[in-house]
Amino acid sequence: MKKLNNYNFSKKLLISLLCYCILFYWCIHEKTSHAQTNNLNKEFSSNIENTGIKVSKLAKPSLGSLGIKTDVNNLMGLNIWQNMKAEEIIEHLNYLPDILASKHLQIFLNNLYVSTSVPPQGESKQILKFLETRLFKIKNSGQSKNLYRLVTQLPKGNRWNIWRKWQIEYELINRQDEKACQYIKEESKANLKNFWQMARIFCLSIEGKRDQSEFILDLIKSRGFNDEIFEDLFQSIYSEVNVLNIQNKKNKIQPLHIVMMDTLKIPIKANYIAHLGIEYTDSLLTLNYLTSKARSFLLDKQLNYDFVSTEEIIENYKSVAEGNIDFEKSFSNFVDNPNGYNRANVWLSIININDNIKKAKSILKMIKSETNNGRFNDVIGLYLSLLNEIDSSSLTQELNQSIEKLRVSSEPDMYPNNNFANIILLAEGKTWDFRLILQENAWPLIPIIEKAGMIEPNSIDWINYLKNAKDTDLEKDIYLKWESNYNFKKFILNKSIKNSAKTNNKILTVLLIARLIGDNPLVDFDLNSLVVIRDSLKLIGLDNLSKIITQEIMTAKIVNL
Repeated sequence: MKKLNNYNFSKKLLISLLCYCILFYWCIHEKTSHAQTNNLNKEFSSNIENTGIKVSKLAKPSLGSLGIKTDVNNLMGLNIWQNMKAEEIIEHLNYLPDILASKHLQIFLNNLYVSTSVPPQGESKQILKFLETRLFKIKNSGQSKNLYRLVTQLPKGNRWNIWRKWQIEYELINRQDEKACQYIKEESKANLKNFWQMARIFCLSIEGKRDQSEFILDLIKSRGFNDEIFEDLFQSIYSEVNVLNIQNKKNKIQPLHIVMMDTLKIPIKANYIAHLGIEYTDSLLTLNYLTSKARSFLLDKQLNYDFVSTEEIIENYKSVAEGNIDFEKSFSNFVDNPNGYNRANVWLSIININDNIKKAKSILKMIKSETNNGRFNDVIGLYLSLLNEIDSSSLTQELNQSIEKLRVSSEPDMYPNNNFANIILLAEGKTWDFRLILQENAWPLIPIIEKAGMIEPNSIDWINYLKNAKDTDLEKDIYLKWESNYNFKKFILNKSIKNSAKTNNKILTVLLIARLIGDNPLVDFDLNSLVVIRDSLKLIGLDNLSKIITQEIMTAKIVNL
């Protein structure tokens, strides 16, 4: 019996000790977890302070509210998403092309993507996906500076590793070597992936620590590392390789390789960077040793998503163009391959035309072609200045009229009493130009401009035109210039836009409009849909956006008349 009692006592003692151990472990775990949470919050707050981001105006900053203050915040405050669900927003964003045909709407979306806001509704997983979707949208629209500002706010964690890698590439390309190398030094201690070890080797090299850099290179090679481009560039730092053989490896060139080339003053050719993503474009343009063709390639790529000054375009064209070449030859090359290099040659060939009539016709031909490419706003400043230098008395009346239309198209606001300008602006309460309609057989345009609030001229004798009307006056191709074929999806989108505007759901209205515009050339856009877009944007208080999108689309239509 005594043995049994001893056994029971021992058993109770063992159970008690086990309970105390569990309680002690639980307390330690809770303390550690609390400390990690505090450290994460401190790091997130520190990142915000370091980047000058004013997320602190939100009551409870979080990953869902990560962003910067933009013009969209000025218009809509901090509750941008208007109680929308994160899952719903993600779905709408995924429907949008990365670069819209409307550059003005794209710029609005770019601001939207980076804006700080009260997080949308949703569980934590959906909020994280929402943030990731925004990051990818910013990345794929070429907004590298804004992407950098957001990425520097991200906390540590495997989920954000691809963004941290991009951040370091961004800093290295932009010659923020000290900042990047400090992070690389710490990250490479635990992260054995090739990028971080290569980056560490590069940092040690530019710091003059050859022995350490060679040791790390030998170490990763022993683990199977194989990157001939990197090794050749590394050896070139110490002048042990005179010729780089990378012609057959162009598609394998990484941003880090480009940084090393620029450091070594090696000319960086267009085909070395052609495969790199749009998120590197702005940064690559800051490099010192780009060839003129490479710079032209990047600048032309930048024009797809941003406005570039005429002065910068001209400076680039002067450096890349081949010289005095025939316009027809250069224009033919441009039509076959509309890149920056061929655009530069067209521009230079036009400059060297001495005959004023030929020069004017060539310029109009190029502007018309670029308008079809969605680049009217990018080229009008470039070529209108050349047209203004031509003596108008040396041109035909028809050419002078065409040039005057271009002047009006470039700044329609400056011509309030001009009928042509009023049609471009779809100016409500203004009389539409019957001569334009008659000249272009643009009869389908009449109900559209009247829907927009323009007024019919009093002088039209419709009975007279009825007597002389012919079936050929409204051929299908001419009709489709103003209106596209009926499309059920487009019909649903138009209805959805109207409904979201009526309920004052501003962001949903904008996202649906972006989806409707898409990335097809604006010259083909249905003007009935434009009327819906105009009215809806005005209804939600975005009058200026309504105006500039109208001008953008109508210019694409009208300039080609």
